[in-house]
Amino acid sequence: MFDTLSDTQRKIVSEKEGKFVVRACPGSGKTYSVAARLAHKMENWGLRYQGIATISFTNAAWQEIEKQIAEHFGIQKLVPYPHFLGTIDSFINRFIFLPFGHLVMGCNSRPVLVGEPHGHWTGKFFADRFFDNLSYNVNDNLYALKKSIMPRNWTNNRQMGIAKSRLLKAGYATQDDANYFGMKILETYPNISKSLVHRFPMLMVDEAQDTSKIQMRIIDNLIENGLKEVVLVGDPDQAIFEWHDAKPKLFTEKFAEWSDNSIVLNENRRSSQKICNCICKLSSLDDISAINRDVKECDFMPMVVTYDMRNLNKTICDFLGLCTSMNIDINPNDVAVVYRSRSFFNVITGIKEILPNEMPWMDDNPYCRDIAKGKYLYDNGEFRRGFKLTEKAIFKITNSSRYCSEQDIERLIEKVGFIDFRKYVYEFMSMLPKTDCTIGEWIEKANERLSKSDFEVNMKIKKIRSALVFDQLFGFDNKQIIEKDFRMGTIHSIKGETFEASLVLLKKKGIGSYYKTLLNGNVKIEENEELRIVYVGITRPRRLLVIAVPDEANKVAWESKLLN
Repeated sequence: MFDTLSDTQRKIVSEKEGKFVVRACPGSGKTYSVAARLAHKMENWGLRYQGIATISFTNAAWQEIEKQIAEHFGIQKLVPYPHFLGTIDSFINRFIFLPFGHLVMGCNSRPVLVGEPHGHWTGKFFADRFFDNLSYNVNDNLYALKKSIMPRNWTNNRQMGIAKSRLLKAGYATQDDANYFGMKILETYPNISKSLVHRFPMLMVDEAQDTSKIQMRIIDNLIENGLKEVVLVGDPDQAIFEWHDAKPKLFTEKFAEWSDNSIVLNENRRSSQKICNCICKLSSLDDISAINRDVKECDFMPMVVTYDMRNLNKTICDFLGLCTSMNIDINPNDVAVVYRSRSFFNVITGIKEILPNEMPWMDDNPYCRDIAKGKYLYDNGEFRRGFKLTEKAIFKITNSSRYCSEQDIERLIEKVGFIDFRKYVYEFMSMLPKTDCTIGEWIEKANERLSKSDFEVNMKIKKIRSALVFDQLFGFDNKQIIEKDFRMGTIHSIKGETFEASLVLLKKKGIGSYYKTLLNGNVKIEENEELRIVYVGITRPRRLLVIAVPDEANKVAWESKLLN
């Protein structure tokens, strides 16, 4: 059952106990190790009503753990009670925030989660519109998640804070609010923390480098209240979500704090040794060893090339030619073209990106966006996501509401019946035209069809934006919809994935930092998120890695850093 584990992984799975950190390199099988440890512990678990909490930071990440448990360790069903496997957000929501949030929010009933990923938020008044972009940091100060969309001098606008407080007292909270109030709940009511420790005496955190200050404070609080078995697994060099308050320094501090019991996993099961040698020059690790016999001895040396933005397709064609020469099949599973800047997506696809202030949606028509996006997703094969968005739109229409939560849908289904509600949604979606036209044309056709039916809906958009197409509106969030022979996406979108070959497209600088300056100044990867983002991109391939940069000076800088 566990014969595929290395000696180091065996220590992680069955020998280590107490509090420890696994500091892993890319491709080391850290998620596989988490799955193996979870399977091993469940196999030998003797408690009926207490379980293991295994958490990660995205649905894709915990689902990968679940998949590996089924494929490699013989557990052919969902992780059973009393254990928990899911995201850290869902753990906080289920066991801390939703049952106890009213104690610290001042609302009279169970809180309602709004805003992404729970549903698009549309505020009725000016200050309300920014509710889902404001939350509180670990020091109880109000801050903006995306500063770029806030009005000027918003910090001096008292109405922002007043609107936030008013909506919180009404019971509405975003996911960031849920995490903050989850922390406050445990700090204010230690018995809740002790009860949670009793319920889950063992905690495993995958991708722990993405932990925020608030999330780490929650983990620390559980430790202070008796949690003795804690495993943090991650790679601080791949921490690329600082824009969402991830703090990789927290992970490295825990590695130092628990150093006597922690472990380094520097065996790369993904890439050739030549690629490992290349990425090690950027890594904070001293050594990364290739151990995959199938690719370890591959003799292709990673290369840096220059591109001309006016003829970017030539660079891509040359890369695909290299793939063919190495007998790599060109398909989205094996070949990836990834980039740091969305402008590459614009050039490759011909789809022009639009800014938030160029969107066509109107504040007094809160369901129009959901209907349009739901139909777009449905037309392009993402049936479940499209259906769920349309459900929420229908709730907003029938209840004259500006928001919709999962609980709202559940209550509506209870009221009208599951089958009748599903039938209603399908009939509604069947009335909508295909999304292969401009948004203006689509709105006109949709309103015409709906007016002839029993659906009383009148969608409106800003007429000045009527020429926008659906790929412009939603394609950037759903790049897999754009048909290509290869996988195409931002570096963030392919984190955790493996390809046979990767082309990494870089500009002169990332957000605010010139790569050449960073490289020539020997800036350490742990000090700069831009370097970590590139690191994630170049650690994806097994055999073929090509980095494309805009000019000779950058080519020299990257070659000097990675290849010498």
